[in-house]
Formats: sequence, structure tokens, C-alpha cells
Amino acid sequence: MSRNPSEAETRQHLINRQLAQAGWSTQQRNLLDEFLLSDTLRQAKESQGTYWVGNEYVDYALVSPDKKPLAIVEAKRSSRDALAGKRQASDYADRIREKHKFEPFIFLCNGETIYFWDRERYPLRIVSGFFTEEDLARLAFQRQYRVPLNQFSASKNIVDRLYQLEAIKRVTESLEQGQRKFLLVMATGTGKTRTVIALVDLLMRAKWIQRVLFLADRRELVRQALGNFKEHIPNETRAWIEGREVDSTARIHVATYPSMMKVFQQLSPGYYDLIIADESHRSIYGRYKALFQHFDALQLGLTATPTDYIDHNTFELFKCLDGLPTFYYPYARAVDEGYLVNYRALEAQTTFQLQGIKAGQLPPELQRQIEEQGIDLSELNFEGGDLERRVTNAGTNDALVKEFMAKCRKDATGSLPAKTIIFAMSHRHAVEIWKSFNRLYPDLQKRGLAEVIDSHMERADRTLDDFKRKNMPRVAISVDMLDTGIDVPAIQNLVFAKPVFSQVKFWQMIGRGTRLWTDPQTGEKKADFLIIDFWNNFAYFNMNPEGEIASPTEPLPVRLFRLRLEKLALLRSQEQTEAIAATITQLQQMLAQLPTDNINVRPHLQELAELATAGAWKSLDEAKVEHLSTAIAPLLRFLPDINLPVMTFDVKIDRLAVTYLAGQVDLLDKQRESITEDLKLLPANLPDIQAQREKLAWMKSAKFWQHLSYDRILDLQTTFDSLMRFRQRPRRDLIELNLPDQIATRRWVIYGPSGEGAFAENYREQVEAHVKTLAEQHPTIQMLIRGENLSDKEIESLAHTLNQSDLFVTEDVLREVYDRPNATLIDFLRHILGLVQITSQEEEISTAFEEFIAAHPGFSAKQIYFLRTMRSAILRRTRLTVHHLQQPPFSRVGAVHRLFEEAELEEILNFSNKFVA
Repeated sequence: MSRNPSEAETRQHLINRQLAQAGWSTQQRNLLDEFLLSDTLRQAKESQGTYWVGNEYVDYALVSPDKKPLAIVEAKRSSRDALAGKRQASDYADRIREKHKFEPFIFLCNGETIYFWDRERYPLRIVSGFFTEEDLARLAFQRQYRVPLNQFSASKNIVDRLYQLEAIKRVTESLEQGQRKFLLVMATGTGKTRTVIALVDLLMRAKWIQRVLFLADRRELVRQALGNFKEHIPNETRAWIEGREVDSTARIHVATYPSMMKVFQQLSPGYYDLIIADESHRSIYGRYKALFQHFDALQLGLTATPTDYIDHNTFELFKCLDGLPTFYYPYARAVDEGYLVNYRALEAQTTFQLQGIKAGQLPPELQRQIEEQGIDLSELNFEGGDLERRVTNAGTNDALVKEFMAKCRKDATGSLPAKTIIFAMSHRHAVEIWKSFNRLYPDLQKRGLAEVIDSHMERADRTLDDFKRKNMPRVAISVDMLDTGIDVPAIQNLVFAKPVFSQVKFWQMIGRGTRLWTDPQTGEKKADFLIIDFWNNFAYFNMNPEGEIASPTEPLPVRLFRLRLEKLALLRSQEQTEAIAATITQLQQMLAQLPTDNINVRPHLQELAELATAGAWKSLDEAKVEHLSTAIAPLLRFLPDINLPVMTFDVKIDRLAVTYLAGQVDLLDKQRESITEDLKLLPANLPDIQAQREKLAWMKSAKFWQHLSYDRILDLQTTFDSLMRFRQRPRRDLIELNLPDQIATRRWVIYGPSGEGAFAENYREQVEAHVKTLAEQHPTIQMLIRGENLSDKEIESLAHTLNQSDLFVTEDVLREVYDRPNATLIDFLRHILGLVQITSQEEEISTAFEEFIAAHPGFSAKQIYFLRTMRSAILRRTRLTVHHLQQPPFSRVGAVHRLFEEAELEEILNFSNKFVA
């Protein structure tokens, strides 16, 4: 095909093939080429006047078995906009309707873009391909027999709550107005699935839809949806899509997103009438957007994520351009109306979570214990966030379990925990928590109190059913499996034994406890539930409402293509002719692998064809390179069959080449370490690796890297990139410890007149932001900044200004939040404004002990060591007595009555305990 094809060439090489893919061809006698509309002159009247029409030919007619045109296709050459034939096709359709008493569907195309037009129902829209004969016949049936939706109501056997009925009404009214995409935001536990099933039932009864696809991100959710469809619409055929089989006889399909990604290209763009996407958030927009681009169906998104945290791409995907979903039923409203229960939260953390585990900070006896375990003390340098990632400590897990057992909501007997989910970091962590239950509560574990329920456990589904329906287990320790999708109304405790960085997932996890429930033994209704947060998740999200904002991830093929563009520019500046040609070949080979049928690639086919020629790369100016980087490179994300280890290695090698060519020698050592680590992970016993053993040893050696050249870099890539498919995963041995740990912090502050409360750290952040904003316009605070003294009246007026909703800032509350009982309101304001610094409680205690010891120069070294040990206890807010000082760890320093006289001991205790009064 020429670079600027004619309409005839476009039809022959592109459109005919696209039609054949959908089952339309002259051989099958369902495709008429150059379909004759009229063979006689006739008079046509319009409001503008009268004109004569004669013989006209439709480019293509897609005909039914009785040879009536189901649809017409108006074709244009690739260089023309497909929309140019819109009026022409509409006139043709008018003539067909007059002659055949049937309104044909319309396709407009130019070989790259295809538009579909059902003039009676919806506006013109882009589709990914032509529809099959079965698709068009089904759409024609719906158009002929559909009934106005206002004549139908949702089945009360499926939904009976007013907000559910309102949600359905919002969608049907939007449908009547010609909209095709909808987003329902409903809190977990409010019956999203039942609502959409009732909607499906209504639309099927009204003959608006016939085929439905329900998508979810987990098998458990798909299984539940399939059961719900069976229960509420028993007469409709259903099938679960797994593997690569699609049951074409079923009218309702359910599938996970990954399963559907394997089979969707087997199905035509018009196969489904409605697609329901459960938990519609950014993962859909990223990984699974191809599903929604391929199928031309009504699209209904479901999510429980509050609107404040829904990614803008999700709103765009479902055409909520104003940021408002089709229907919104938030958690707070559901609680207010009595459909869900609220939660109360307790925050707690252990010493090791806060301070980490570092050998130098541990007492001598613990250091000896670690050495007895055969662990090198020099390896012991872990932050709190390393727990259960790089190090595990039985004492920390014991502390978490003991705290849970002490603070959790109990059953009616008051002795055993109510139904609980503990969210663990990993399967190993879940097992460690289970071991803590075994160690601490063996009697209860004999009865099956706590069990691990995750994908690593055999017959986990059966254990989950026991958790749902039986008395035991009471505590489900899980990793991901129970984060979403399970419905256990009896849950009264959720334990976050892991940090969560996704606001979407955080709300899904909270939703496990929000459902209504009545205790069958007492008849008492669940008023709320308890969340025990061991990782500051609430504080994290209050301070960062959007959750963790990850930097946009650049797909590996896109990154590799851009690196090679950068490498090409550097080689050209150095006039390395052979290397330039080789790099252009690399770029062309990547582009040649792009799927030409992809809807995103198709508009660029002509340019891709030009880039396949050598001439396109001869004169690459800065603008052309920028275009390739911004317009063409992103297409590489659609590259099929990517081998992750191979492409990761290629990225590293091309980055090394760019670094070398750019003369950035300071970066080479770090890149060398990463590449040689990959080479070390190749299994030496494989024949393919053995064949390169000499070169492998050479390229791992220091001499290879001491005299690095571009040729050596290229040799490294060509030799080993394909072998990287055998690369083994690196092993990271987890260090196991068994050190005692305990809860160190647990703070909740009440600040409002009606009992409003918040975590102290979060409240402090909000107060500081409020004061700094107020300082820009409040004259009294500006006087404070200028160093002027304030009168009592001015201080009183300022205090009144601060003690307003929503924060109700007072001197007493600030004393509690900052833990400074003697500071004044002005002291706190000066601290917030950066004029003075209020010392922390820890600093104050440490300074006071240093001054106390300095005031007693007669104390011996052993007495000072004893006082330092006391200081550590005071920093943990422990009120000390003589009895405490006679126990470890103090007794290991020395006998208190031998070290101090009675008067000295009394003085020391009075001094120490004033900090924990």
C-alpha cells in the first residue's frame, strides 16, 4: 500500500480485512460491495427546497440472510477524516429506511478509525471494530421491542431500600437521555451487587439489554456475584469465564479482570450490551482499560471508595467529567440512616516499631541473647518499618497479640474475642502471629481460636466458611484474601498489623466491619466496631488524604525505547556510524512488534510504516525526537509477550550505554553492581549458560569493567539478554529474633465540646496549619510575629478566635497534644510560628536528669548508671516505686538500698515521678 493510499487502496488493504475479521465478506454473501440504492430518478423534498436524486451506491451493505441491509459502511481514504461521510451515510440510510421499512445501522471508517451510529438511540461514537451479524441482529431486536424504562420498576424481591431504588432510577433516567456510561459510588455493605442485579433484571425485562459481563478483581467476588445472579435472576443463563473458554449460550458472564484479558479478543466489539466493573478505580484505567476500549457496551462502574479519593481517570473513564458520579451513597450517610455501623479506633505501637531494633541501643543482656542465637550484632540495624520485611521479632508479635486480647471487643460471655480479622503483611507474618497465639493462649488455640486464612493455606475456602458460619475460629489472620469481598456481619474487631498505602484499599478493609448484625444469643444489635491500628494508618491518611502518591510508573518497553532514542542522539553526536545503524535497527524492531489491530496503535499505522524505512531516521531534529518520545514511545506499552527479566536487563544495559557515552563515570559503579548481580543469578548448571561460562566469568570480573567500551557493552547485551529468561530470583534471608517488646504509644485526644476526638499527631498537624493560615490576616498574631507584647484583653480575644469549630483550639487541649503541661497558649503559638522552640518531653526529661546528676557530684559511676536506667523507664511513662527498683533491669545494675541512702532514694523517686504525674 502506498504512503498516501487512495480510497480504493484503503478499502482493499485495510477495510476489507477489518470486515472479514467480523465475519463479513462477499464469499459469505453477507457483504454487498457498491450497494445500489436506486435505479430511477425521484423527487426528494426537504425544508430547503426540492432536488433530484438518481443512482447512488453505498460503499458496503452488511445484509441479513434475507438480504435486507442491517448496516451500511461509508468508507474514506486514510488521509481523510472518517466523519466526512456522516451526512452522506445519513442520506443513504434515509433512502434504505424508505424502501425497506428498516433503519440501518451506520459505520463510518477510513481504515484507522471506525464510527458506529445507531441514529434512533445514541450519538455517533468510535468503536474498536465492526460488529458481527449476530451483534447487529441483537441490536435491531432491542431497538424494535424495547419498552420505555419509566414503565418498569425494580423488583422489590431484589432491592427494597430507598437509596438502592434511587440508584437504579438515576441510571435508567440517564439511559433514556442517551448516556452510555455510569458510576455508582456506594459504601461497602450497602448492597452494590444487589442494586446492579436489580438493574440488570429491569433492563432485560424492558428489552434494553440481553448480554451482560460482570467483572471483579478477585475470584471470591466473582463467585459471590455468580451466586447472587443465580439467587435473584434464576431464569437467566450464567457462566463463569476462566481459562480460555467462553460459553456463548450464557446471557450473563462473570469473570476476573485477568481472566477476561485472556479471552476478550476472541469476542467481537459488539458482543456485550452491558459491562459492570466492580471496584472501579485506577487499576482499571491502567491495566484493564483495553477491555473497555474493545467492547462497545453500556458501562457501569461500582466502587465503595469515597469520591474524594477516586482517581480523576476513573471519572474520565465513566464520563463523569464534572467529578460527580451517577449516584453517591457515602459511608457517613449510610451510618446516619441506620444501614451501616460506625467504628471506633485505637492506635498503638510497640517500642521496636517506633525506635527500630539496633544493637547499640539494646541492653547488654539482650545483646548476649542475640549473640547466643548466633546472630552477628553488626547485622542488627533495623528501622521500625523493617519489621516483617527484613526482620521478624517474636516479642513484637506477642505484644500485638496481647494488646489485641486485652482491648478487643468480646463476645456475649465477655471472655473470648468477637469475630475478628487481623490484616498481616505477608503469609510468613500471618504464621508468626498465629504462633504468638499458640505461645500465649495455648488453651484457646486448642479450641481453634485463631487461624491463618490466605491463599497459601490448603482448603482456605473451607476455613473461611467456618469463620463465617461456625463459632470457631473467632480470629482470621489474613493477607489480602479477606481485604475485600467477604461478608461476615458478626465482625466486631479489625486489626491493622500492617501499613496500608492505598486509600482505596484502606476503605475496602474498613468495610469488612461495617455491616449490621444482631447477636443471636442476646438479641443485642451491633452499635459499632473496633479498629486496632498498629501502624498509624489513620494518621497517615488524615495527613495525606489521597494516600501515597506514587510517581507515575513508566512501562519498561516505553523506558527502553526512550533510552535507545537518547543513545541514538549521543552516538550521532560522536559520529559512530555502525552503532547508529544498529540502534536504529533496535528501535525499528521494537516498533515492528506493535499489534497493528490495537485501537491505540491503529491511528499511527501510516507513521509506523514510514519509521520502518531507513530514510525516516536520517534527519532527526530535536522536534522529531521529542515527537517520537511523547507520541510514539507510549505505544510501546502495548507490546505483547514481554519477558520481564530480559527487558529489565536490556533497560539496565542501555542505561549503562547512555551513561558511558555521556561520560557520567560517577554513575558507572552503581550500574555495574546491578548488572553483575543479574549475571550472578544465572543458573550455572544450564547448558545455555555453560556455553557462555568463560564470557560470563570475564564480564563479571573487574578487568572487564576497568576498560569499559561501547563495544563491550554491546557484546554484554547481545550475549546475555536472551539468557536472562533463566535468571533466578534473589534470595533475601529474613533474620529471626525473639526479643521482648511492648506497646509504647496509644494516644487519642478529645478536643470538642461534643466529644469530638482525633489522634493527637493528626490534630496537631491540623492546628499548626490553621494557625499559619490565620497568621496571614489576624492582627494579634502579626503583633506576636513582630515581637510585640500582648495585653490580657488581646490574648483573651485571640483565645476566643481559636476556640471555634471545627478544631476548638484551647490552651488545655494544646497542653495535652504537645504533652507540655506548663506551657501557655502564647508559648504554643510562638512554637507553631517558628519564633521559639518548645522542647519535647524526651528532651526535657533527658536535660533534667543531666542537671540532677550534675547537682549531685558525689554520685558514683554505678549510681549514675542506675539513674540512666531510671531515665529510660520514665521516658516510657512508667511511674516508679521502690519495688520496681528492686526488680530487673534495675537489680542488674545493683541493689538499690546498697547504692542509695533512704533520703537519697526518696529524693530520686520524687524527682523522677514528677514527669509521669
